[in-house]
Amino acid sequence: MNLSTPKTDRSRRAIALPGFVTSALREHKARREAQIAKNEKWDDNGLVFVTRSGKPISARNVVRFFKDQLAEAGLPDIRFHDLRHTAASLLLERNIHPKVVQELLGHSTATLTLDTYSHLLPSMQKQVAQSMDDLVDQE
Repeated sequence: MNLSTPKTDRSRRAIALPGFVTSALREHKARREAQIAKNEKWDDNGLVFVTRSGKPISARNVVRFFKDQLAEAGLPDIRFHDLRHTAASLLLERNIHPKVVQELLGHSTATLTLDTYSHLLPSMQKQVAQSMDDLVDQE
């Protein structure tokens, strides 16, 4: 397994995590600490997600597990990276400011984010038109 530094300085960043994620991480940490207590050969490398012995998980195994979970849930086969795309799309559709989405994704500019997710613009334009109708109707 090749662990390396991020490709750019901007890749290392702090992000705010939703409550459901922090709760899940706390539960994961508690399970892992119990696992460590039972395992004398634990390889503590500071990673959050590891094998049963504490070694880094291979990317291939993560993808394999992901694909198995999709199949078990009866969901369509998608790439692991599509989760990132879906999250960004959902945030933009909920009117989260593109600058915030850009920073979350680590894009160099909001323009890059908007260009990547420009397929959302037609539905967003309908929202703008409805908002303008609502503004005019109020007066």
